[in-house]
Amino acid sequence: MNGETIAFWVLSLGLVVSSIAVVFSKRLLRSAIFLALSLLLTAFFYISFGAELLAGIQILLYTGGVITLIVFVILLTEGIEMKKLEETHRGIVPALLASSLFFFMLVYYTWTSPKVRSLAASTPSSKFNVSKFLSESLFQEWVLPFEVLSLLLLAAIVGALVLARRERKEGET
Repeated sequence: MNGETIAFWVLSLGLVVSSIAVVFSKRLLRSAIFLALSLLLTAFFYISFGAELLAGIQILLYTGGVITLIVFVILLTEGIEMKKLEETHRGIVPALLASSLFFFMLVYYTWTSPKVRSLAASTPSSKFNVSKFLSESLFQEWVLPFEVLSLLLLAAIVGALVLARRERKEGET
């Protein structure tokens, strides 16, 4: 066993354990932290596959931005209610069955797909071509939609703050 194989299995185990901890954690804030760990470990997989740009985007947008928004919403809603949020775990068995069925369908499709087999049999052309093409495409052709999306997310945050402030004022009077 070489170092890459050991690193792959350690990352895989960490990703599976942190993903399961997201689902089974009884506190929302801990679930958000485990989700951040899962997203960070996914970024390490991107690095090991030679997609450094995707790893950077994963860390900046998902691990940084989305988790910050989730934690912000959790803390904001606890502040509005003036009590701790209670977590409920209803329907664990149907959710487990549905997600297991979906997982096995994905595995079956992946192993039987001729496209996936042809991609697995092909040799990579260069380690950095994917990142270079993606970054050129993102920052030349798609820069306007990318910026519009960031403004839309900013507007959603401001709207959430305004709605939360209105609810608190109505509850106080």
